[in-house]
Amino acid sequence: MSLPYKTSRRRFLQHSSLAGLACAAPARSLFALAEAPTTLTVKGRAPLAPSAFHALPLGTVRPAGWLRRQLEIQANGLSGHLDETWVDVGPNSGWLGGTGESWERGPYYLDGLIPLAWLLGDERLKAKAQKYIEWILTHQAANGMFGPSSNDDWWPRIVALKALTQYEEFTGDPRVVPLMDRYFRYQLAELPKRPLRDWGKFRWQDEVLSVLWLYNRTGSAYLLDLARLLHQQGHDWEAQYANFLFKEKITAEFIKLNEDGGLKDLALSTHGVNNGQAIKCGAVWSLVSGSDADRNATARMIAELDRYHGLPNGMFSCDEHLSGRDPSQGSELCTVVEYMFSLEQALAITGNAAFGDRLEKLAFNALP
Repeated sequence: MSLPYKTSRRRFLQHSSLAGLACAAPARSLFALAEAPTTLTVKGRAPLAPSAFHALPLGTVRPAGWLRRQLEIQANGLSGHLDETWVDVGPNSGWLGGTGESWERGPYYLDGLIPLAWLLGDERLKAKAQKYIEWILTHQAANGMFGPSSNDDWWPRIVALKALTQYEEFTGDPRVVPLMDRYFRYQLAELPKRPLRDWGKFRWQDEVLSVLWLYNRTGSAYLLDLARLLHQQGHDWEAQYANFLFKEKITAEFIKLNEDGGLKDLALSTHGVNNGQAIKCGAVWSLVSGSDADRNATARMIAELDRYHGLPNGMFSCDEHLSGRDPSQGSELCTVVEYMFSLEQALAITGNAAFGDRLEKLAFNALP
């Protein structure tokens, strides 16, 4: 049934639940409700601060119309055949037990492949993703570590965890939660001896999302200790933006990009993708801290980026580091999608409808 608009979209976001958002008639040309969710909606567990919205389980809402067609183009194009054309995610991937690339590329591929396959109900793509999943779930080390043994970096596992949480919501596979529990217990004991470094240090908030995902399902108190340790070892993004110093185009000379492979803190703190991922850090951390200052940090960060690096399409420049407001500067695609994911999380936690406005602007301008 088609219903007329009775309110503004922004007011709707401010006052509705996500269940209402999913069922709203104006969106029916893009989304369709599935017959039944795999799992029940999981809400925040005490003592976490409440979120404005709680996500429906993945698979509850399915793409329809134009949106489904866009995903089908991806499935039939490079996204659905990447493992056939790029050796780094091919059969010899370290994330399939091979001797090939064993860092972030397998997990990144899986992070996109899983939702694409299950939202479309594409059995061919599900089979591709399942090969990775089966290897990960059946090759966890006795101490709890998972992934290729040739690489012990915390960072690619942060991406893999996100992929695993999506897979569990789609399928209800009972092996995922125990694997994550064993890994997080191992990591809590190991981090004091081998702390976060480079990419993981600057993207800690993405792991906190997975830690809280598990806490909301198990209630294991140690997970909050792990979240606090990740926050303690991670880069202080809120402090960076409270006294924002990067007001001009960042040059390779300024950040000494040729030293240490570009992994110095100055280079990483001005890296576009890192900043795109960091935009959600205050909102995510506010779930643990309960602090209004943390909760409001996302808006402050966006304001600083707009002021000094803002572009007309809603993005901030990052080519590949923060690049000022010259219209000849661009932004990386991976920064666009990470910014969008950050806005989704910040919107759900805070209920700030302005984040929905920005998300829409990015989706229809910067993303294409």
